[in-house]
Amino acid sequence: MKLRSIALTNVRRFAGRRATLDGIGDGITVLAEPNEFGKSTFFDALHALFFERHRSRARGAASLQPHTGAAPEVAAEIDLPEGRFRIEKRWLGRPAARIMDATGRLIAQEDEAEAWIDRAVSGGLAGPSGLLWVRQGLLGLEPEGSSAAEKSERERLLATRRDLMSSVAGEIDMLTGGRRMDAVLARVAEGLSCLATDRLRPKAKGQWAAAIEEAESLETREADLAARASALSGALSSRRDAERQRQALEDPDAEAVRQTALAEARAAHAAAAAHAGRVAQARQEVRLAELAATAAARDLAALETQAQRLGEAAARHAAAVEETQRALGLATGARADDEAAAAVLEGARAATAALRLRLTAAQRAVLSGKAARDHADLAARLHKAETFRQREEEARARLAARPFRPEALAAAEEAALTLDRLRARAEARAVTLSFDYDTGVRATVGGRAIEVPLRIDRPVEVDLPGLGRMRLDPGERAEDDLPRQTAAAEAALAAALEACAATTLAEARRNLAEAAADRDECSRAAELLASVAPEGMARLRQDLARTAAEAAGAPQDPSEDPDAVAALLDAAELAETAAAAAAEAARRAAAEAGQRLARSEASEAACRAALDAARAEAGDAAEHAARAEAARHAVADTAGRLAAAQDRLGALEASAPDLDTAQARLDRAQSVIDRTARERAELVRRVAELDGFIRSEASLGIEEELEEVRGRLSAARDRARHCEAEVRALVRLRRALEDARTAARDAYFGPVTAELRPLIALLHEGAELRLDDRTLLPAALARSGVDEELEILSGGTREQIAILTRLAFARLLARRGQPVPVILDDALVHTDDARIEAMFTALHRIARDQQILVLTCRQRAFEALGGERALVRIEDVA
Repeated sequence: MKLRSIALTNVRRFAGRRATLDGIGDGITVLAEPNEFGKSTFFDALHALFFERHRSRARGAASLQPHTGAAPEVAAEIDLPEGRFRIEKRWLGRPAARIMDATGRLIAQEDEAEAWIDRAVSGGLAGPSGLLWVRQGLLGLEPEGSSAAEKSERERLLATRRDLMSSVAGEIDMLTGGRRMDAVLARVAEGLSCLATDRLRPKAKGQWAAAIEEAESLETREADLAARASALSGALSSRRDAERQRQALEDPDAEAVRQTALAEARAAHAAAAAHAGRVAQARQEVRLAELAATAAARDLAALETQAQRLGEAAARHAAAVEETQRALGLATGARADDEAAAAVLEGARAATAALRLRLTAAQRAVLSGKAARDHADLAARLHKAETFRQREEEARARLAARPFRPEALAAAEEAALTLDRLRARAEARAVTLSFDYDTGVRATVGGRAIEVPLRIDRPVEVDLPGLGRMRLDPGERAEDDLPRQTAAAEAALAAALEACAATTLAEARRNLAEAAADRDECSRAAELLASVAPEGMARLRQDLARTAAEAAGAPQDPSEDPDAVAALLDAAELAETAAAAAAEAARRAAAEAGQRLARSEASEAACRAALDAARAEAGDAAEHAARAEAARHAVADTAGRLAAAQDRLGALEASAPDLDTAQARLDRAQSVIDRTARERAELVRRVAELDGFIRSEASLGIEEELEEVRGRLSAARDRARHCEAEVRALVRLRRALEDARTAARDAYFGPVTAELRPLIALLHEGAELRLDDRTLLPAALARSGVDEELEILSGGTREQIAILTRLAFARLLARRGQPVPVILDDALVHTDDARIEAMFTALHRIARDQQILVLTCRQRAFEALGGERALVRIEDVA
């Protein structure tokens, strides 16, 4: 399989947008973009496309949803030996899955599409997804946690590696290492199990755990006793300090000084407060003087304003009287013009109404003939509609007779595929036994002579006449329950075929094809029915009855030509429109003239009222002049009184003491007195508490008990160290025995070692990788004759080994005829500049016959990698 393009819609940060990564070549393709661009989003989306069902709401699918809550969609184009295909999936909102070929033809959808994906990748991507696809931030080759999911993932990846290497290295039953070695390893494991867990930690209820538990308990007790002894010593010291502080606070001389300072602060504060009262009174006098001056100025301004308003009101009234006379003349002429235009319009409307009646009579006669023709057309359409509806009902009846769906066929095909695989595995695991006889004596199994090669997949006993019996055991395997699985698969296939109303897959497929044809016939009949009766057959029958009534209810021979009458009506309507326009213009002119006259009269009345008000307000002219003169004298007098009050206030403010400072000094002196009283009471309480604590602790003999606990703790620690040393010795013995057995299994690791050797040499000349015979993964790097465990290597070296191992597995998969793309998401973040060049060379070595997609944020560093540069197109979607 080879990737050609990936498209994401509404995935994480691409909410409301479509991001397309295309141009993926056969060799190395590099997508180098900055952080937060969405490279890991492409990785996670591609993984979900192959391994998350479209109806799934698990974490893998839910994590793709953007913050807007839209349904995420992922599509990819892939090349298979059969050609190019496009896979599309949508999760969460209206979930869907579709497969299309290179021409865009839909070949599978929903569950059929999921089954197509499983068949297309032959179940192999479940392994390569862990072996070859590197997520950002991961260094190892498998999960390292202890959760159930991580343990299951490790077992799955181990089975994949075994299947891969067995397929290229052959049978491995000969490399078990011998039963004596197994017995010794079992004795070592038994000894270890009494003391430690599988992770070499103290086993619950074992000697080592008991010694450690006792030591921890005694350590806790020792810490508690030591803390209590230290607390007792500290209490004695604290009591002495508290007594000394209390005596200092109760000194008579210091108390006298504090009281004197308080009395002086109170006297100063009282003097400042009295002066502040005199300043406030002066400010009040200034405020009263300001109010008097303001009132005098306001009275003078009011008198001057009254005189001005009176003159202006007289001028406006004279102008309003003149405007009213002009508006009255214009309104009289406009009313006469309006009455004449209304009479002309009434005559034009009467002529138009008479012509409309004549036109209606002529048109009814014409429409009667058209209704007869429409009635014939509707009758033909009703006949066709009834025919199409009958075809649709017949197709629906045939569909009802086949009550199964494509999902049932997919289940049957899946069950048949599972049964074929189980039968193939049973055939592959069997051992062949054959004899070449020199005499007439025959070996037998269950009383039957062995004449032809015998396939053995479970323990059997062979009778050898004259020699005895020989027991053949092909060995225990995970497939020992294969017969039960095969029987279950046969039952599942029978049930699935029964759900399809068939006895064979071919019959089920034929039934499904006939059902599809019936659905197509039903759809075509419904479309044809909708084309001839888009609003339904009931509406069609109503229209047929209506046209029949129209055709029979009116005469079909017009007495006048509708077109000639219509021409006369058009001319009359034009004349009526012109008369209406003239009448409307005359009406508007009369209305405007009337409004102008009304406005003029209203304005004249308002001006007259304003003039009367101004005269009433001003009063007699001589009296008004006297009041204005008196107001001027009042303004001068109040200004003098205000200046004198402001001078007195300035003098008082200049000599005022600072009241806030006096208040602050008083507060400070009082706070000293209050704080001294609080501290004295607190020290008395503290001394009493310390006395009680010292009396209670001194009687318990804490120091003697502390010495005893320390002695017991030393003995418990010695026992724990002895158990730990025994565990280390057993672990070392087990490692030596396993190393010896591993030496016999080198042939098993030959293929992957052969692929790894030239890749490792690019980074570490002369180095070798030692593989673990249990996990089938690198365990140590041998350099200069020294094995270095992977755990002690630097992060960069472990990262390089993990990548190179994946490349070796990729070569093995390609040799097995199952090429899978290698995808690296920022997988070389810990590699230095010198070794990253070597890693680039290793990638190119593999890329000669392997597709590799590299996602990285290190744009400058990966320029030296070469390969094809991929670009991401981002566009908005509706």
